[in-house]
Amino acid sequence: MKTLSIKHVFLSLEKGDLQQVYFLMGDDYFLHDYLIRKLEKTLFGDESAHREILIPEDMGQLEIIDRLTQPDLFSTKKLFVLRNPQLIQNKYRDELLQFCHRPTPNHYLVIVMDDFYSKLAIADKFIKLFTPIDCRSPFENKLRAWAKQFFDDQGIDAPPSVVQEVLDMSGDSVYHIFNQIEKICLSLDDVDILTPEYVRKFGGWNREFKMWEFLNAVGQKDLSKALITGKDLILRNSFISLMPNLTTLYQELLFMHMENGTYKPFMGFIPLTNGVKNKLRDHAKKYSKQEIENALAILGDIDRSIKTTSESDESLLSRFLFNSLDKDG
Repeated sequence: MKTLSIKHVFLSLEKGDLQQVYFLMGDDYFLHDYLIRKLEKTLFGDESAHREILIPEDMGQLEIIDRLTQPDLFSTKKLFVLRNPQLIQNKYRDELLQFCHRPTPNHYLVIVMDDFYSKLAIADKFIKLFTPIDCRSPFENKLRAWAKQFFDDQGIDAPPSVVQEVLDMSGDSVYHIFNQIEKICLSLDDVDILTPEYVRKFGGWNREFKMWEFLNAVGQKDLSKALITGKDLILRNSFISLMPNLTTLYQELLFMHMENGTYKPFMGFIPLTNGVKNKLRDHAKKYSKQEIENALAILGDIDRSIKTTSESDESLLSRFLFNSLDKDG
């Protein structure tokens, strides 16, 4: 299936090539919103945006079609976002397709289907009408371009070293990268120089430790640092918030041991930041296969304790670290 990249759509918008209907396929909700906001900026500029969300689960099918097809008395531009179009059935589906063939003047529509590989008949009809825009979560090798894009949005030409620092800290998803860059750019003033050191300083957010710092401490069996960073994290959240990341960390280390040196980095989505993923090979050298399996077993025991006891988060953290890491760090 031929698709368009979001970058391609942005370039078209910059050239003034604005379509009345866009078809998004993929389940990255941040990318949906990011693209829609770009369309709003193109359509409305600095004026108030007229955006309406059309959700078949919450609205009648007739109401959705009426909003799309009834022209505005004052010829006002409107942007509609239709999610789950497969729920529109029978004659209303026919009317939706008629709108796609001949949109109402000044009415713009973004159709969103989360399932990129959908085999539904309605998806096939849309694909014949429009080239889908790929809104799947990007692979790791595409995140650098997104980080550069977000800096460009802020009017900042970030050096490669700064982009890399952001990726190391927040490169597990475009959403996290965007939030990190937005906070960094909001903090900059005329006298600040954007360097990796500045990013690291700001990345502390009043010296609140980040998940990647905790996971790297665990990976290196640095008990004292793991205790400090882990306690900070559970004070702001809970031990439950550490479980998915710890489990993923040890599963990746176990894969490395099972592959006996033939491990190749997985190119899909792993819920760990680049700052952790880039150190996995070093972390794996600190553990034997038995130690990794033991750590995973302890996490399983703690998961059962969370569901059946009222053990404190600090106690759970200490139990895990002192039983999984060497006592000398």
